[in-house]
Amino acid sequence: MNTISLNNLWSYLQGLSLSASNQRWLGERLIEASKSAKKSETANVSIHRVHKRRKALSDAELAERLAQYAPLTDADFPEVSAESYASFAKNHSGRISKGLEKWL
Repeated sequence: MNTISLNNLWSYLQGLSLSASNQRWLGERLIEASKSAKKSETANVSIHRVHKRRKALSDAELAERLAQYAPLTDADFPEVSAESYASFAKNHSGRISKGLEKWL
């Protein structure tokens, strides 16, 4: 609503002989309407953001992006002994579990 319409509405409301309880009722309804409008706007924005983030690449786009990188080979990774892995798992398992929890 523009300012002129709001001023006309206010003049109209002032012209009514509303009791205190009627004024309170009207005020509560206006506040409720304002809150629900804000909630729906917020919901629309958050839904839009979620969909925007979840946009997946097509197969062709993904293949094109992956083609930019050299393929990994076994030479890229050093051999890991059972002892080294046990040491790594012992020292890092708590952090790994906590990191995975947010995705489960």
